[in-house]
Amino acid sequence: MIKIGTLCHVVDSCLASPMTERAVGRIVEVVSLPYEAPSDRYLPGTYYDVLFEGWTFYCRSDKLVPINDPDADVGRWEDEFVDPPASAAQSTSSRNCGNTFDTFARR
Repeated sequence: MIKIGTLCHVVDSCLASPMTERAVGRIVEVVSLPYEAPSDRYLPGTYYDVLFEGWTFYCRSDKLVPINDPDADVGRWEDEFVDPPASAAQSTSSRNCGNTFDTFARR
């Protein structure tokens, strides 16, 4: 778990909306406890709210690299929130998975 107040680097491979792409590759501050994907539009996993330039955004934990708490365990989202896969594969081609880093819509 990443603690509130931890500074993190957002990895360069993070896919972001036009509003939030300026934070990719930059340092953000974690401002929430971890939680599950905020809606069905997002990839499943552990998310945090992060602060960047006065804006609060969603960010998936695997896109954050803790800086001032290097021993933080970002964990594996599969272990935390997702049940074991069913025997039959499920197609996701018609589902919009959304961005892994998007605006939380508050300033």
